[in-house]
Amino acid sequence: TDSLFDYLEKYNLELESHFTSLLGKHTRKPWSRFVNSENQHLACADAIDLIDKMLIYDHCQRILPKEAMNHPYFRPVLEEEQQKAANLSASSVKA
Repeated sequence: TDSLFDYLEKYNLELESHFTSLLGKHTRKPWSRFVNSENQHLACADAIDLIDKMLIYDHCQRILPKEAMNHPYFRPVLEEEQQKAANLSASSVKA
């Protein structure tokens, strides 16, 4: 919750008092703490890094969608699309 309160202070925002009492005070937990046997096949380092960059309170520090699409997590998708485009281009040249 420290980063939430830092965000609120930075932008001079106020949290309604009933939310403050509901939130309590918690330290930031590493994302690896949430990895278990059921989701570990999805929790590669790139996925965790992207999630970390997306889930930031401060909108000025949060990764932008275009930046997220260029994140290494999506590299396999980009490479596959590039390969499809190359194959399509090669097949149209042959025709």
